[in-house]
Amino acid sequence: MSRRKESIPYMLVYSIPWWVSVILAGVVYALMSWVAPDVRLDDPMLSNIMKAMPGAAWMGATALLAFAGLNLLVRFLKRKSQR
Repeated sequence: MSRRKESIPYMLVYSIPWWVSVILAGVVYALMSWVAPDVRLDDPMLSNIMKAMPGAAWMGATALLAFAGLNLLVRFLKRKSQR
């Protein structure tokens, strides 16, 4: 049998502890809010994308926090079914 290739969202929900997603959410928010706008690129299109990152930082952080919530839910349901 071939092993199923695990995706990052799958790992964040089933394999990795929930607190890893919370830490990643903070890192992603910080990078998108404070680091990305200061990156200077020669390409004007990429430069505009980097300047727009702070406005979308909450989306990346929220997605990772949702994975943390799903992870907690899965762990709670597994523990409940084992009783």
